Amino acid sequence: MTSRLLISIIFFITLSGCVTKKLTPLDANKHIPLDKANHWKLNARVAIRLPNESHTATLNWQKDNKTFDFYLTGAFGVTIAHIVQDKNQASIEVSKSDKRYHRDIEFLVHNTLGWSFPIHQLSDWVKGLPSGNTNEKVTRDSFDRIEHISFEDWEISFSKYKKYQGFILPKIITAKHPELTLKIVAKNWRFYE
Repeated sequence: MTSRLLISIIFFITLSGCVTKKLTPLDANKHIPLDKANHWKLNARVAIRLPNESHTATLNWQKDNKTFDFYLTGAFGVTIAHIVQDKNQASIEVSKSDKRYHRDIEFLVHNTLGWSFPIHQLSDWVKGLPSGNTNEKVTRDSFDRIEHISFEDWEISFSKYKKYQGFILPKIITAKHPELTLKIVAKNWRFYE
């Protein structure tokens, strides 16, 4: 049960992109709005707190529009989960012998792990943006940056905004749910054309 929840949390962080071609860094002088900068890589530390235990991991998350390639690794670089979604299907691999496929990542996560999370909103939230879902309640600070989002059973807070490649992004995102607390601490962002 605990490993299922941990893997579920991994999916929480999901929604991002996979690219194998040579990447061209985004020129900060082009002044592209953050909501249009949809090709990026995020390296972060993740802390997961459950009622009776806690875990830390490294997150490497790549996004290119609607595709993503997501790795969560634990101690000694051991892969905890590998999640991929392209235009046609999603896959989750939690061990070499357990890889599953479906066209929708949220459906796959729910049916594989028995746990639901608003994955499609997360790629906006991780950048400190609202997802546009009508059920979101957004609170902003005096600089018009998102400070807090309430969405269904989730309470997400954003802090320590920092400039990365010309964009002001939250360094720390904390998501609380009755079953867990997840904290993402961004180490490095890279945006590409």
